[in-house]
Amino acid sequence: MRKSKKFASMPVISLEEGRQIGTVKGLVVDPAAKKVAALIIEQKGWLKEHRYVPYNKIHSTGTDAITIEKTSGVEKAAGLPEIIKLLKEKVTVTGARLVAENGTVLGYVDEYYVDLDTGTIAGLEFSGNFLNSVIKGRAFLDIAYVRTLGKEVVVVTNEGLNNIFKLEGGLQETVKTIRESTGQLWENTVQKTREISTSINKSLEKVKKDRRFGFRPKEETPPQAGSGEEQKSPESSAPAHDPAESAPPPGSNGEARKDV
Repeated sequence: MRKSKKFASMPVISLEEGRQIGTVKGLVVDPAAKKVAALIIEQKGWLKEHRYVPYNKIHSTGTDAITIEKTSGVEKAAGLPEIIKLLKEKVTVTGARLVAENGTVLGYVDEYYVDLDTGTIAGLEFSGNFLNSVIKGRAFLDIAYVRTLGKEVVVVTNEGLNNIFKLEGGLQETVKTIRESTGQLWENTVQKTREISTSINKSLEKVKKDRRFGFRPKEETPPQAGSGEEQKSPESSAPAHDPAESAPPPGSNGEARKDV
């Protein structure tokens, strides 16, 4: 396969004469057959008259050039009435709006892929707001899910909505797969939230029940001896009837401590 825009400016070589006839200027699309009907050839010279090569007259479509058997394979539009009819329809595919049967606007066609042997359009590459709301970047849709190739609108079957392939990053994911995985993630999140909520409610109910029956939380265990945090009672900290102890300690604002 090859992207349609890759055909542009490719040289067309005659095998019999051994010379370049011209370069590819564009493609003529047959929307009913969903294929490329002919190549538009721009010839050398001052006039640069456009001529056409029916796709079935192409010998080979290589990486660097397109070959035909002989120069006579290139014809004027006047000798190709079917091509003239297609030119009048002006179906270019690229730039057309992509709309599903259910009315969903998917985006705009950026490119289409061509089977090099037959000229059949294999699929469409597109981008747009709908796509960005599901997956970022560009996507591919097989031509099997295209109902109509119109001048302004390309109509996609509803089944095609679930068969859009993501192109970015080499990931072969469809919108359907992404929706399903996203849906599963959401379900897991909801379930986890429910579990946390249930656990919190149980804890609150236990606290309420304990308060109702007069239960109090256990006090913290006092530090053990030798821990460096041992506290002394007022009685053990000073002998009784010691006058020196009646004086206020430094920093106490001059107020003597009263014994209870």
